[in-house]
Amino acid sequence: MGLPDRERGGMMREAPITSEDVSTEQRAVRYEWTTVASALVNGVRVADAVRAWAEDPGDGGRWLGGWTSENGELGRIWVLRSFADEESLLAARHAMRLGGHPLSGTGEVTGIDVASFAGLPMMPKVEVGALGPVYEIRDYTLVPGGLPGTIEGWRRALPKRDPVDPVSVVMYALDGPERIVHVWPFSGLDERVRIRRELYAEGTWPPPGAPELIDRATSAIAWPIPGSPLT
Repeated sequence: MGLPDRERGGMMREAPITSEDVSTEQRAVRYEWTTVASALVNGVRVADAVRAWAEDPGDGGRWLGGWTSENGELGRIWVLRSFADEESLLAARHAMRLGGHPLSGTGEVTGIDVASFAGLPMMPKVEVGALGPVYEIRDYTLVPGGLPGTIEGWRRALPKRDPVDPVSVVMYALDGPERIVHVWPFSGLDERVRIRRELYAEGTWPPPGAPELIDRATSAIAWPIPGSPLT
């Protein structure tokens, strides 16, 4: 490839992404993706409330990242947490449903959406650290039945892209419409544009057959909130 391998905040990924599935233990990990909405004027106070909840949730969830929107739909904070397995995630979701989300008592919060995800089978566990500070969050709703073909396309293409443009997470929704969310760190917006252009020119990206399986797609540039493990 024409692009040199890119270091992740001074370190390389512990385990490179290959076309093979990761270990059973890593495949068991489940992710929680929470979108918190508020008026723009209240963004700082809501970010403080999000941090207080995410750092000490009391339900077994591990905080991996929190970001605030910089373009597109503003007044949004996204929170990524992980659980060791589906049982622990479902227990936390059940308790949250019956007892109310910890952020529901925050007066500035106008909406909370919580969704459950699993990583793509070949996706290693999320590594935290100073990998940004610019992040792109892509959210794709797939056509009905589009997930298997999407996974296979990513299985073929991601091992070639990841060494030069490491992804933090690629995950698929466990309920609701077929959907994937992927989060990409960059050192800056210029780096994002340059890398994507070169990958497209080389034919390394997009994954073969995957674009045809996307029904709706959104992309947001986001910045880590204070305290986010992914920065």
